[in-house]
Amino acid sequence: MSAPRLTIMRTTAALIALGACLFVVVTAETLVIGLLPALSADLRVPVPSAGLLVAGYALTVTIGGPLVTAATLRVPRKAALLGLVAVFAAGNALAASATGFGVLLAARVVTALTHSTFFAIALVLAASMVHPSKRGWAIAFVSTGLNLATVLGAPLGTLVGEAYGWRTSFWLLAVVALAAMAAVALLVPATRTAEPPRLGPELRALVTRPVLVLLAVTLVAETGFFVAYTYLSPILGRIFPPGGVVALLMVFGAGALCGNLAGGRLADRWPWASLRVLIAVLAAALVLFAVIASVRAGAVVGVFALGAVAFALVPGLQTRVVVAAAGAPTLAVAVYTSIFNLGISAGAWLGGRALSAGVALGALPLLGAVGVLGGLAVSALHRGGGLQSGRRSPATRRPTRRRAS
Repeated sequence: MSAPRLTIMRTTAALIALGACLFVVVTAETLVIGLLPALSADLRVPVPSAGLLVAGYALTVTIGGPLVTAATLRVPRKAALLGLVAVFAAGNALAASATGFGVLLAARVVTALTHSTFFAIALVLAASMVHPSKRGWAIAFVSTGLNLATVLGAPLGTLVGEAYGWRTSFWLLAVVALAAMAAVALLVPATRTAEPPRLGPELRALVTRPVLVLLAVTLVAETGFFVAYTYLSPILGRIFPPGGVVALLMVFGAGALCGNLAGGRLADRWPWASLRVLIAVLAAALVLFAVIASVRAGAVVGVFALGAVAFALVPGLQTRVVVAAAGAPTLAVAVYTSIFNLGISAGAWLGGRALSAGVALGALPLLGAVGVLGGLAVSALHRGGGLQSGRRSPATRRPTRRRAS
């Protein structure tokens, strides 16, 4: 086997290991939603109180994630990743053996503390293992773990919990996390840097105008999207039975998987131009969904389109943050992850407030489209060349081959 082919196989295997880590982390984040009724009954707490297991996780990711990243900056990235997986596995083992609601909530906080730093290191490692012209593809490839967690991980974990008890689901998460940890240890190369990352350069990279604009775009656009997506099940439930809604959520996941991989390619080819176009198309997809979702065939098309466009946008945002914070991207990516989670929470809250104020379920996608367009408007705040350009920067262009004479 040729050396270049062997290198490609090793890189792909390493990216799969990183994707497996993201799969188990995102599964843990979303699994509790499906297990809430069982948790509430077994631990004898009301469902709204059990909901703190979801809200507490999101809040910990938003606030604690960047702090953990700052505290672990000088630890070599691979070693830090292995340590985070170990803590994550221990947190899920603690959740599985929890004797009461307080212990389970504490276990969720422990696992949530690893979330942002986990994402940051995995994405930065993925980008560092490939040629700059393929960073978007590598980040999208690893992020496939996120999509698979949504489509397969959380539903399967819920089925296991319903069949064998919710504690079994958490034990299974701990075991899978240890398997992913072994894969990382064996397959992901240790990065060698002349000097370990330091907090000063990371903070300076974080507060540059391009990074701040990207974080603001992420917050506004994702808040708009989650105004609608949070309530996708009840919107679809108006014309579909429960089994049909579950099937459509899988259609959304299939669209998200396709969109994620396409978005990685677009991020490499037309970095900033594709980002702005996708934001505009996401707003259009929300409007289209509002118009056609009252008909079953239209709802199927609309759900797939929403998944595809929304997740095509994600690798573009992630790649732009890595590039904009070049040289010190770890903290910036961790803050990006926290901002993304803040957008999820803000979108859910605003959607709920709109419904309480009398807005119809079917109108939420229209409100979401307005928010997404707000993200497009925020993107205009940046005037620089590197981020603004739709063309590849010189650093990311493939070298020109010389014609043989």
